[in-house]
Amino acid sequence: MMKFPTTCPSCGASTDMDMCVMNIPHFKEVIIMSLTCENCGYKSNEVKGGGEIASHGTRITLRAETTCDMSRGVVKSDTACVAIPEIDFELKESGLGLYTTVEGLLMKMHDGLKQASPFASKDSTNHDKFDKFLSELKNMAEGNRLPFTLIITDPISNSFVGPITESAQAFVQQADQSISDDKRISIEEFQRSREEDDRFGLSDMKTS
Repeated sequence: MMKFPTTCPSCGASTDMDMCVMNIPHFKEVIIMSLTCENCGYKSNEVKGGGEIASHGTRITLRAETTCDMSRGVVKSDTACVAIPEIDFELKESGLGLYTTVEGLLMKMHDGLKQASPFASKDSTNHDKFDKFLSELKNMAEGNRLPFTLIITDPISNSFVGPITESAQAFVQQADQSISDDKRISIEEFQRSREEDDRFGLSDMKTS
């Protein structure tokens, strides 16, 4: 664990940024950075992929069928898009990378949309429709609306969905096991477009 002095983005007070490198079994190294401001209570965590950049993108599809799926670990990079077809939801690449759980990811999206959307205003004619959408998203996060499909599409392949908690230890210990063996997860590799390579500054870089 390393510490770096910084300033709180909320109140501007001096604080520390904690940073560590974590090796996720059967995935890759990720860099986790977290900040907790003692002055105002602001908290943040950010995840960035380590190592070489993959030569392809990855689309991870999780079929969440039980509440156990909500505790799966998730790495969502800042280049990933998230979709939930059952409620016609799609979040384009935005914000910081996250290291959380399926439940945490859905609640993070719920809270961000609630704060940012103009439809959250009760004066909006679309308020009722938006409120119903938020309610469905929250019910999914709490495991009250199952099953549903979570799709994470990452052109840089820096995102990951882990096993359910009861299988996590075996997953770590068995070198020949892959998350692709999980029957509720499918992983599809795809070729990035030239536009995506240009957008991420990869056109002139060598990828693995």
